[in-house]
Amino acid sequence: MRNGRFVFVLGLATSVATGACAETFRTPEALIEALYAPYLADGDPSERDTFFSDGLTRLFEADAQASQGEVGAIDFDPVVNGQDFDIENLRFGEAEITGPSAVVTVHFDNLSVPVTLRYALTDEDGNWQVDDIESIEGDNQWKLSEIFAEAR
Repeated sequence: MRNGRFVFVLGLATSVATGACAETFRTPEALIEALYAPYLADGDPSERDTFFSDGLTRLFEADAQASQGEVGAIDFDPVVNGQDFDIENLRFGEAEITGPSAVVTVHFDNLSVPVTLRYALTDEDGNWQVDDIESIEGDNQWKLSEIFAEAR
């Protein structure tokens, strides 16, 4: 298990500061598979700026600046819908592509709790990126963009 919040916040700050190398994702499926790969292989899930759209990255950066080094609006790792993770039974739905936008639904168990997330993706010059994430199952449903908007 890992403390996802610490890894996420530290990784985001590090990625923004260092300008991590961008990877190109030609399909929505390739993006989602790459996003979850470090969670399944005990890798470093903090290098996520390569997965996020310009707009979502700006929301994270503005929140980090507003929180002045404290925990910001997002106090959990939205990719696992929690602070800690032990992912099992990961399944990706088929991408629903409409022009430069796509939606992919992801199902998994995190620490034995069922999770269903809906990813809104955008094609930024031939590179699919996560533009929003929404938890659509259970008691704690949320949408990342709405959490940021409510924090303002």
